[in-house]
Amino acid sequence: MQVQRHAPIREQVASILRNAIVEMRLLPGQLLVERQLCEMTSASRPSVREALRQLEAEGLVESQNGRGTYVSVASPELARQVYAVRAELEGLAAELFTQNADDEERTRFSAAVDELDVAVQTFSGAEQSMEILRRKNDVYEILFAGAHNPILQQLVETLQRRVNQLRALTLAQPGRPESSLHEIRDLRDAIDARDAALARARATSHVTRAGEIVLAVLDDAPAPTTH
Repeated sequence: MQVQRHAPIREQVASILRNAIVEMRLLPGQLLVERQLCEMTSASRPSVREALRQLEAEGLVESQNGRGTYVSVASPELARQVYAVRAELEGLAAELFTQNADDEERTRFSAAVDELDVAVQTFSGAEQSMEILRRKNDVYEILFAGAHNPILQQLVETLQRRVNQLRALTLAQPGRPESSLHEIRDLRDAIDARDAALARARATSHVTRAGEIVLAVLDDAPAPTTH
């Protein structure tokens, strides 16, 4: 959890706090106390403040005048917007990957799906959710790189922070890790068959289903207090 001195401190602190938010160790609506964040990261208050400004720009935290800085709370409307965009981007990425990826990228993608399979079968509870989140990020990193469209990749990177925070909600739901794995396997089958249209449809369907689960969770969740 502590920062390493060989990289810019602000970036390390931002990475630590970002991961804590995505992994739900810092909860939506939670007040972020600078002293505690300094203890968590072994960083100075100026470095923590710079990191919080970066996370605010990413939409993961928000400052409330006179009340402090809080972990952002994802509303159903925000989730709906994020998943609508994500479905289009990931569908396009799957189509382009099928058309453009070379043999090495296809092999790496298949291996990443196998690693996701191991995570689903081996881990359990909160540990399973976090391991699956890491493995899914690997899958998507290969998918988007193999699409060979730099503009698409830039758009995805902008959205990815929000997606990870919401994805953690879906993976915590009973049965979702297994069904998500099944959907990713189906996507791999379409890519292996070099059926770009089917790959796009399956990637879009996967995201749409995840979005439905997130919205169901958010609609049922009590509003977090931020005071």
